[in-house]
Amino acid sequence: MKLIVCLFFAITVFGQEKPIEIKIDSLSVLNSNETERKFVLHYHLTNLTNKPITFILDPKEVIPIGAGSLRPNVYYKLYENDTAIEANGILTGNSNIRYFKSEADYTRYIDSVDTYIKSRTPEQLSQIKKEGFLEHIQNMEANQTKHFRSILVWDKRRYHRNDAIEYYIEEKEKHFIELHINLMTEELLMSFTEAEKKELLKDKTLTKGWFTSNKMEINLGE
Repeated sequence: MKLIVCLFFAITVFGQEKPIEIKIDSLSVLNSNETERKFVLHYHLTNLTNKPITFILDPKEVIPIGAGSLRPNVYYKLYENDTAIEANGILTGNSNIRYFKSEADYTRYIDSVDTYIKSRTPEQLSQIKKEGFLEHIQNMEANQTKHFRSILVWDKRRYHRNDAIEYYIEEKEKHFIELHINLMTEELLMSFTEAEKKELLKDKTLTKGWFTSNKMEINLGE
């Protein structure tokens, strides 16, 4: 009897079709010089169900998988042969990067952000937060596929250290990239009141779950 129950559970769980597919279509070198190599990544999301789905995701920027589990971005994970590279920041995006010529410039920027926040009323700040959430709501029709393009930059550094983790990228080994999405709801709504949650969701049923793409070779050689 126990065997029958376990078999039924296994069929039920593993027979469920995942609602979303994320797949890397191509990864090519856009340009390369002595200090950096720029890649263009093409990937897509497909609604595998026969009904519309809604979820929270910011596909504009692909970030390291260790950069923050509560950020609704697409994550990338790197491998050297079959071994995961446990180091962050090897690849960076090509947009929204702010450089500072000096510590004084950085301090002035932080002060300007602080002044901006202080100049806004609680209602204005609440509205800004809501708009940030709403812009990441993705809607897909039944069996729809959406294509995305992202730029990734490698500064050609081979030695990386994150806290106690040290890693050296071997130039003669093969390397691969894999994408992940963690579709969340409750975790992204923690800073909102119950009334705000109802206003934002409006009875939407959001798709949740962790989904992983195929692997694609990436050129981290010389």
